[in-house]
Amino acid sequence: MKSDAVQFLSLGPGHPELLTQQAIDALRRADVVFVPATKAASGDVRSRAASIVAPWCPPERQQQYVLPMQKDRTGAEAVYDRLTADITDAYREGRCVAVAVEGDISIYASIHYVLDRLQAQGISVEQLAGIPSFIAAASVDALSLVSQQERLLVIPGSTTAEELHRLLASGHNVVVMKLSQCQYELKALLRQHPSTRCHYFENIGTTQQFSTTDHDTIIARPIPYFALAILLCQ
Repeated sequence: MKSDAVQFLSLGPGHPELLTQQAIDALRRADVVFVPATKAASGDVRSRAASIVAPWCPPERQQQYVLPMQKDRTGAEAVYDRLTADITDAYREGRCVAVAVEGDISIYASIHYVLDRLQAQGISVEQLAGIPSFIAAASVDALSLVSQQERLLVIPGSTTAEELHRLLASGHNVVVMKLSQCQYELKALLRQHPSTRCHYFENIGTTQQFSTTDHDTIIARPIPYFALAILLCQ
């Protein structure tokens, strides 16, 4: 049975086996699935999302869109406008429409701007929950993210070494998303406070997955876009 809403389905951290059954069912039903892609400096267009959905959604039912990964959001806003128009057209044609979202739709997902635009037009939308990357990362290192009276704080990369140290000292376990944006601050924290418990992760759920707790390795390593850190209070 087709959904009468545009479904924003969460793909999880990167491995097809980490999709929910609900997301798989939606991929099988969809007439068209909009998937994000990025353009490399070489001009090549690549899409992790396309490979994740491929077992249940062949390329002929996928429609890729390239989202600029820049702090200046002018280009991204133009993409959101075009994508909203394309989704609206497909929906009003009576097609079953899904939008693939890397990670979870409710956590730092810029595609939510499109969801908001659709709702403003009176188009019904539905969010399908997924496994956030930091939950998958905690499983990789067999971590307990919070216990007893500890608190968990999830923050973006707009932070400083001083703020991170203060949060850890006040009993917070901290997940830092978009880590590449504050990699120098994280490395400064590790230099200044060698006892910091830091679990570092890259490309969780993919063949490029990497994790370490070694400070020297983290400090020496260029931090890519798909990276996060879990910092545990003392």
